Amino acid sequence: MTISFDQNPDSLFPADILNTIQKDKPWRVAHTKSRREKALAHYLAKAGIGYYLPMFMRQQSSHNRVRSSLLPIFNGYLFLQADDFERHIAMRSNHIASIIDVGDEKKLIRELSQIEKALSGSSKVYPFDFISEGQWVRVNKGPLKGVEGRILRKDNNYRLVLSVESIMQSISVSIEADQVEPITS
Repeated sequence: MTISFDQNPDSLFPADILNTIQKDKPWRVAHTKSRREKALAHYLAKAGIGYYLPMFMRQQSSHNRVRSSLLPIFNGYLFLQADDFERHIAMRSNHIASIIDVGDEKKLIRELSQIEKALSGSSKVYPFDFISEGQWVRVNKGPLKGVEGRILRKDNNYRLVLSVESIMQSISVSIEADQVEPITS
């Protein structure tokens, strides 16, 4: 079902969820039923449960017309911050297949913050296969300054791959080679 842009859920609820730490509300990953990410986000917002649903713009052309869609970047996943009671409320939505507890919340928040920074920039962002090999780099200038990820060369362009290890998903961002520096251990 196609919806208008004003009917899409917010990516972040509340808007500062990636900047606030609530010790009584651990981060969890909701593995949603097929194509239910936005419906779950609407449900969680109405229930007052904090979430992050990273989305990107995809354009399709058909019949001399260009259509734009806002799609979840990690198909089938939504990140939520919920205590056990709120977890139960989320499960009652009938949009969730399973919930994954996060082992290292600080790492997840760091990864999600980098994903959000990449999505809010002017660079095009694409879903990408999870990569565990490649050179670790840090962006040293431009709108993604400070973001760390793996560099990959595709055709004549460089891609910065940002990963969320807990769900084994990644995105890639086009980047110039002179904008990154290698990270040494």
